[in-house]
Amino acid sequence: MDILQVAKRANVSTATVSRVLNGFPGVREKTVARVRRAIAEMNYVPNPNARSLRVGRTRMFGLIVSDVNNPFFPELIDAFEALAAAEGIEVIFTHTNYDPRRLHNCIRRMIERSVDAIAVMTSEVEEDSLKEAINAGIPVVLMNQRAMAGKYPNVLVEYTTGFREALEHLLALGHRDIGFIAGPQSLNSARGRKDAFTAALRDHGLHVRSEWIAIGDMRVEGGRKAMDALLARNPRPTAIVASNDLMAVGALQAAHASRVRVPRDLSIIGFDDVPIASMVHPPLSTIRHPRREVAARAFECLWKIVQGREIAVDQPLHPHLVIRNSTAPPAGAKRR
Repeated sequence: MDILQVAKRANVSTATVSRVLNGFPGVREKTVARVRRAIAEMNYVPNPNARSLRVGRTRMFGLIVSDVNNPFFPELIDAFEALAAAEGIEVIFTHTNYDPRRLHNCIRRMIERSVDAIAVMTSEVEEDSLKEAINAGIPVVLMNQRAMAGKYPNVLVEYTTGFREALEHLLALGHRDIGFIAGPQSLNSARGRKDAFTAALRDHGLHVRSEWIAIGDMRVEGGRKAMDALLARNPRPTAIVASNDLMAVGALQAAHASRVRVPRDLSIIGFDDVPIASMVHPPLSTIRHPRREVAARAFECLWKIVQGREIAVDQPLHPHLVIRNSTAPPAGAKRR
């Protein structure tokens, strides 16, 4: 028996059950009664360690990211820490290195440190790992885990908006042959970005050509290898959109090594708008990910939960295209 089953029985969130168990204020009397009735009916015995936790005991939040070496995450960490510091909250963080099996150990370490709440800002999440935090009475918030949006607080990012803007930009330049460098399809975020890209293609009446979709590893080397594969295609695309900026940089390097001129011979668009995107030559057009806004919503959600306040269901955040110098019309094409 776990807290998730109690939450389903009472038709509330796991965070609400946790607040009732720990005596947090701010829960309606009718809701408290419904949760307690579900606990009694199911003979649920709370974890004694969970009941001993109270907000303010440690004034620490945990923050778990996918990869501290990926320049996407430092800005998110910085924004989260700044907001926490303003409230007198210390932040401890760790990373999973894109391995969902490591999430369990990361959460275990957070529990051992008696954090008051955890932001799981990773590309990969296994629900069994989250249950340990919930059973310890520690609320969690996730980033873009749509399959769990009804069970846990979730900061959602609507990738389709950014890919639609990228495709409209390329179409206006005259491109019709557009490839994609996707991330590992074992990662939720990578699958989400690939699905959003292919959906945007179909929405614009373009055929999804599987031979023009290559898989990378979210890092520069993976982008190089994926671009080498796409450059070997005959025919090959005139434009490439990458699932993140690191792979877009790798694609740019592979193009240079093959004497393919960017953007004259090939246009490239990245995703995230990390600092390196504007430093390479040519500077990359990219889809800017609102990671500071993600951090702000994640912190606000946890802060409200530990204070016993109701959390609102936020509208998804939307990435937007930033146009730089890595995109141009294909040779001989006319702009729309």
